Formats: sequence, C-alpha cells, structure tokens
Amino acid sequence: MESVVISLGGSIISSDGLNLQFMQKFVRTVTEMDGTFRFGIVVGGGTLARTYISALRNYHVNDNILDEIGINATRMNALALSSFLADSNSKIPTTVNDAAEFSRIYRFTVMGGTEPGHTTDTVATLLAERINARILINATSVDGVYSDDPKKVPGSKKFQALSYDEAISLALSKSVGAGPNVFMDLTALNIAKRSNIKIYVIDGLELGEYGKIMKTGKTGGTIIG
Repeated sequence: MESVVISLGGSIISSDGLNLQFMQKFVRTVTEMDGTFRFGIVVGGGTLARTYISALRNYHVNDNILDEIGINATRMNALALSSFLADSNSKIPTTVNDAAEFSRIYRFTVMGGTEPGHTTDTVATLLAERINARILINATSVDGVYSDDPKKVPGSKKFQALSYDEAISLALSKSVGAGPNVFMDLTALNIAKRSNIKIYVIDGLELGEYGKIMKTGKTGGTIIG
C-alpha cells in the first residue's frame, strides 16, 4: 500500500466542541478512497487544548507542562476520531515509532502529539518520513498559504506553489514577533525538505480536496515541494 499522512488541524476537528458532523464526513471520505492507500492521521488539540493552556498560562504554569496538557488534548481528539474508523487503532500511540508499527496492521493509524516542543505538524512530517509517505496533506482552517494572514490583511497573496526554501523563508519571516500565525512550523518544513515529502496545504473542511489530491495530485490550495 502507498502511504499518505494527513495533519488534521485542531481548528478543524475541534472548534466549539468536537466537530462531530465533520468527523463523520471526513471518515466517510477517506474510507471510500482507493484501497491501495493507507493513512496516518495526526490530530491537533483545537479548542480543548487552547482552553486549558490559555487559562493556566494566566497562572504562570510553565511551558513544558502546558505542552503536556496540549499533547493530552490532541490524544483525546485522536481517540475520538479513531472511534469512527473501522480499520483503525483503538489505542493512541505516544511515539512515531509506535504509530509506524500500527500502520503495518491498520489501514488508518490515528495519533496526536508526542513530546513537548513538537507540534502536530512536526509529528505528522516525522511519521511521513518514518513510513515512507511521499504525500503530506496539511488540513488547516485556511485554503492555502498566503503572503499574510488573509483574515487580518485584505489582499494577501495566495501561493499556488512554493519550493521548500521559499516556504521556509516565508515561515521564518512570520515567526518573528508576538503571537505568530504560521502556516506550518520550520521543523516540519525542514523534515519535509530532507525527505522530499510533498506538502499540500488545504482548507481541511473542503472534503473534495482530499480525493482531488489523491486522484490528480492537484489542489485548490498550495503545494510545497
């Protein structure tokens, strides 16, 4: 089977509580895809993580503990998603190596975060590297990569394609200052570059995009590679 990894952003899976209708539609979408594909799905923390982290940060809880709380939130979301999948793990792996072992057994391997300092985008890219996936779909709340945050800066330019180095330079420029809003973290982009993993940045709620990528290699989002 050919391996594909999906980094399912927390804002997609959990906004005002769990987005259960989306989860059901997403599961139907990937389940109906060509059976020659197997999927690694890495789930973000979403509202659950942000609620705890923002509240505890006001009480000066240290960042390592906040990361651990965020990781646990991603694993709760991952377990919720896996419960909708028939051919999937019911135990959420805590390491990329464990997830790689599950991928030998199940068509769908679902996981969350792994350790403090690693975003779920980084985990997804490491998983893609580990299971030799050539495609990583980064499902976000924005329909691609823009020159600036399109929700805050009208007229921001949307990129149809970026090289790894262009994406890294753009992410680096957006990582400066308070509260940066970066489409993908630098560690994930550098891992993708070293292993030549093609990244598709899409609006994760647009379910047709997943099949379009799998069937044609094209997207209405942004291709990094």
